[in-house]
Amino acid sequence: MPIFTISASNVTMPASGMVALPFTLTSSDGFVGSVGILCVGPTVAAGVRAPYCEDYGPAHAYTLTANGTTPGSYEIVAIPPKLVPAVSSMHEWRHGDAAWALAGVVMLGIGLRKRTRRWARLLAMCGIGVVAMSLSGCGGPPTLTPGTYVFTLNAQSVPDGTTLSIMASTTATVTVPPGILTSLTNSGN
Repeated sequence: MPIFTISASNVTMPASGMVALPFTLTSSDGFVGSVGILCVGPTVAAGVRAPYCEDYGPAHAYTLTANGTTPGSYEIVAIPPKLVPAVSSMHEWRHGDAAWALAGVVMLGIGLRKRTRRWARLLAMCGIGVVAMSLSGCGGPPTLTPGTYVFTLNAQSVPDGTTLSIMASTTATVTVPPGILTSLTNSGN
């Protein structure tokens, strides 16, 4: 019975936050046809920032000839794929907008009082301090959690009406060094 296999190579993510996970499809016993590839990312604990399979664009499909090989790759990225919201708003809140609004309310409250007491001024200054700390983004920009992550590549033949679908899978690791950013500046990515 004609079959195919898939094998992949381990990679290390560069500072760019994007890496191609290379794989090879190999036809056996005369398999001929199209093979679709699906990437499944790692399962991680809460709070761990792991890389993602890049899922933009059309499905990844490759053609195999009888007893031939076909190379390919799947992009692994540090920035999660953007989800398109069902309803978009005119104004999206950015990091810090709520903090600035809170600071304005605190200052308005101070301005409305004719005679502020010492404790009220102290409270207002504490409020401004909290706002300033929230704007500073303590800890720097978000980065991936360093480590080695296992990705699975699932390959499935596209049935042509005369043959059943054939499946194969493989795993490969992506090593993430420290310092790989998970967003581009503070644009909300």
